[in-house]
Amino acid sequence: MRPRPVSRRSPGLAALAVAAAAAIAFGILLATRGGGDAPRRSAYLAQVSSVCRVYARRLSRIGAPSDVTAYGDVVAIVGRVVPLLREQAARMEAVDPPPSLRADLDRLFALDRRSIAALETTLAAARRRDAGGVGKGIVNFSRLSGEVHSLATSLGIRCTAN
Repeated sequence: MRPRPVSRRSPGLAALAVAAAAAIAFGILLATRGGGDAPRRSAYLAQVSSVCRVYARRLSRIGAPSDVTAYGDVVAIVGRVVPLLREQAARMEAVDPPPSLRADLDRLFALDRRSIAALETTLAAARRRDAGGVGKGIVNFSRLSGEVHSLATSLGIRCTAN
């Protein structure tokens, strides 16, 4: 078979194909170097999930009070949990998020602060020996921390104590 003669249009098409390939390669480079949001989002979620898992393991070793009227136990346990939750929140909030997650994360961290505040209220009630206040605080904390967990999971944050 004889090679086909090169037409005058072929060099133009070849240049167009090279330009298109270069544009695609540039787009891939930007996406993998942080120019695209998806890789940055994935890296952010991995980092925040890692922080969360570290604290989940530490918190799981503390446990929960067995009796809300055992004020000494509530004070001892919640007194250890609150600082860990504050530290975890500060470390997670310190990670620079991608713009696409900023609004959802603002909502998540606000909910998290409210859940920690509910636990602080529980601690104050235990110190006052106020069973009703302890019970109410634990219920509020449980509800809010459930909302925090649901929102975090929906965003892709994985926080199991494995």
